[in-house]
This record gives sequence, structure tokens and C-alpha cells, in this order.
Amino acid sequence: MFFFVSFLVYGDYLNFGFSPAFYATITARVIFLVFSTIILILLKHVKTVKQHNYLVFFWSITYIVLSIYINTSRSLTNINFTYIDTLIVLAFFLIFPNTVSIKAILAGILTIGDLVVIVFFKSPLNDLSLKTIVLAYIVANVLGFFIANRLQYFRHKQYHTFIQEQDHCKELEKVAFIDYLTGALNRRKFFQLGSLEFDKFTKYKKSFSIIILDLDLFKRLNDKFGHDAGDHYLKAFTNIIVENKRNNDILGRLGGEEFALILPETNINCALEMAERLRRLCDERKIYLNNQLLHTTVSIGITKVEENDRTFQDTLKRADEALYQAKENGRNQVRFKLKQA
Repeated sequence: MFFFVSFLVYGDYLNFGFSPAFYATITARVIFLVFSTIILILLKHVKTVKQHNYLVFFWSITYIVLSIYINTSRSLTNINFTYIDTLIVLAFFLIFPNTVSIKAILAGILTIGDLVVIVFFKSPLNDLSLKTIVLAYIVANVLGFFIANRLQYFRHKQYHTFIQEQDHCKELEKVAFIDYLTGALNRRKFFQLGSLEFDKFTKYKKSFSIIILDLDLFKRLNDKFGHDAGDHYLKAFTNIIVENKRNNDILGRLGGEEFALILPETNINCALEMAERLRRLCDERKIYLNNQLLHTTVSIGITKVEENDRTFQDTLKRADEALYQAKENGRNQVRFKLKQA
């Protein structure tokens, strides 16, 4: 950076000597350097692409104004800036992050500004020299516009491909971890998230409760109304749970008509309240298919994670034992089991 600034200062000295124009140019460059530093700091803190583009556009306009001012101040025969500015025109199209239309506006302003300086503020040029300069700017604009459009096309195509891949990954994840019929997590994913909750308990003492729900005499419903009716009831039963669980509660289908809920940071009393509400709703909800009433009840087992549990499966097994007690005691009821001291 030091050598670059020194090069600019030396160039200004060659153009102006120690004249007022030299000091005015140096002052303008210093102001622009400070301004660029401020813009760079702001760019690091902006939160949206729109804000970023606004700052870059504002900086670009300031640069163009400074460039035209310096080009005007140089000697009448000095048009060497055209070599650099045609490259700057290309840079607007190829490097700057704004849309192609904004890039074209910036490149156009610099092009028109330079041509105005050449025609009105410099010594007259012969037709060939003037036409060559104009042609160079036209080529820079046309070439830059074409390349920028192609780059934008490929970026959009790449972005859409990325989005499609993301959607594809989500679909694969859904197939791998979601029960296709009910939309609940499948057994594999449920155990995976359950193990993570158990790790949180082990490391941070974040307790959780487990509810296991098993539909009573569901085989009778299947045998009487058919498997389509059974599938319809499973979906409806899942909706009952989803409507009453919290966003951070973890619902999984363990298999058949058996479901389980993990209630993070929930004590046994709150888990009992929720389980009883689910049992009552299942008993009272009228579910129809083809004008036929589908009804069954649910038995529920509950427990909470204990200090002596070694794995998530230990906790789940205790909830399953509570479920077995509910079944043995007549079904359509809630039972809980805590680890004996």
C-alpha cells in the first residue's frame, strides 16, 4: 500500500510539480483514502446484501468523481488516463458485486466523464486518435457487459443447483428419518435424538421425561375396518399429539401403534398432566372414515431420567415398563414408574 501511494504521489508530482493543483490533488486523494477506509469498516458490519451494494455503489460514484477531477486537472496533452480507465470499466463489470445494470451505469458514467474531459478539457485530437479512444471504451463496455451477464447467468444457475441439492438432501433426510405414514420421527432418529438429550442430562443436568403411548386393541380396529382405516386412525392420533406437544418436544413412532415423546426439561408432574390430556383426547375424539366411526383408547407409560441411568435406553425401558402396567391394569390409563433408590 505504501509503494502504491508513493507511486500515485510521484505521478501527481510529474503532472503538476509543486503547484496548487498538486496539493489539491493530494488532498483529494487523502480524503478519498479516509473515505474508503470508513466504507471498508462499514462493509464489515452490514447485515444485508442490499446495504452492501449501496455502500459499494456510493464508493464507486465517489471514485469516479475523483478520477474525473484528477483527469481534468492534468495537462492539456495528458490523456494517459484512458489506458487505466478502460481497465477500470472492465473492473466495474467483472469485480464489483452489484447487479449488471448497476455495473453498466457505473461504467457508463466513467466512460462519458472521460470522453467529456478529452473533448472539452484537453488539446484537440486528430480523428483517428479520438475514434481509437472511443472504440476502446466501447469495446471495454460491451465486453464487460457480455462477460458480466454470462457470469451472472452461471452464478444463478449454480445457486439454483445448490438450492435443488439442498432440497434433495432434505428429501433424503425426510426419507431416512421420518415415518412416511404419520410424519413422526422414525425409531432410528428418535433414539438418536434421545441419546443427545441423555448426553445433555449427563453433562449439564438437563432433565427430561418420556411418555410412551400404545393404542389399545388396535388390531381389532384393523381387522374390523381394514388397514386403510388403521392408517387413517394412526394419522389422526399423531395429529392429536402434535397439536398438544411443544415445539421442542420430540415425537417418534417406535413401531406399529406405539409412539413415544421426549419432553426436555420437564418434570414428572408436568409429564403426567400432558399424558392424561392425551389419553382423554384420544378417548373423546371422534374420528370418521367413509362415515364409519373409528374409536379406540390409548395406554400410556411415563418416567423421567434418573441419575443412575447409564443410557437413554435405560430410561426408555422404565417408561415401557410403566406402559406394561397400564395395559395389565385394564388399558386406557396412565401409569408412571420411577427408579427405586
